[in-house]
Amino acid sequence: MTNSLLSCMTLSIGSVPFTDVGQTMELLGKYVDIPASPQLVHLSPWEDMLLGAVDGIDFVEADGQSHVLSVPLLAREEKLTSFYEKYYSGDYSFLARSERAGLGFYSFLEKAKSSASFGKDFLKTQVVGPLTFGQSVKVEGSFNLVDDPGLLEASALALGAKVAWEAQAIRELGRNPVVFLDEPGLTGYGSAFSTLSQEVVLTALNNSISAARSLGPVYVGIHVCGNTDWGLLTQAELDIINCDAFDYLESVSLYPKELKAFLERGGYLAWGIVPTQGFDKRFTALELSKRLNLGFKDLERRGVERGLLLERVLITSSCGLGSLTSEVATRVLELLPEVKRELLNL
Repeated sequence: MTNSLLSCMTLSIGSVPFTDVGQTMELLGKYVDIPASPQLVHLSPWEDMLLGAVDGIDFVEADGQSHVLSVPLLAREEKLTSFYEKYYSGDYSFLARSERAGLGFYSFLEKAKSSASFGKDFLKTQVVGPLTFGQSVKVEGSFNLVDDPGLLEASALALGAKVAWEAQAIRELGRNPVVFLDEPGLTGYGSAFSTLSQEVVLTALNNSISAARSLGPVYVGIHVCGNTDWGLLTQAELDIINCDAFDYLESVSLYPKELKAFLERGGYLAWGIVPTQGFDKRFTALELSKRLNLGFKDLERRGVERGLLLERVLITSSCGLGSLTSEVATRVLELLPEVKRELLNL
């Protein structure tokens, strides 16, 4: 990796409510250190996290109107064989986003190409993670893709290879790529409502991560917008773990040994301290930075050195902005650099 991530860098997550592409790029370039490829969810259904990921994964069919993803039994094995033949060729261009699913992504690349100050060192993109994808795709019959080991493995490799292709496109612009696997499906992992095993989670994630790194260096992160087993995620081969630090700060602090080991081996914690759900315009950067500092103090009491926490902290919103109004989403973006300044001054 040419450059290392710096303490307190700000990142955007993905989905946005804006419908003006140019305005979107200006806002991202103005308020975050590492702009993310925007998912323009109000402009096209194919900007959706799930629909936007299926290009090139021919064993999965997607209906853009109903948002239903499925694996037909007809010709399933032939399509899987074809996928692996293309995958093992090492040319992942077959997984590139189509124009219908790439309005935000390709506009993002064009902005970076024309403006050296737009994410001058790093650019971020994101792809749905293999567990969430697997939980969302119905295999013809009655079960989900995540329950079929063969389909889950192929999907994890496909999504990781898609990450690798997008990371390569970012490197070709002279920037360092940061890519997140978005895994809302891991919310509640470890509870009675989750049927996922530790082995299934780690194998799927590590398959995607390995494929993501197959074309060159990339920071690979994971975004979970609810509570989960944060200790489990530290066992995956990730560089960044992104949590909702506004609502789940205390839950994250329950894993001090695991988080310390993750940070000591070079990992970063991206704290989603600016809330999206239930956002109140009265929130101030000082209030949010103090809230995050309380989480740091809690981890300090549990044996994680403050210097280590501050060295490996990134700042994000708690989730994507796509469900917000444009006004609120803009304010969330504005707060990110404000929180950064306040945190550095504490």
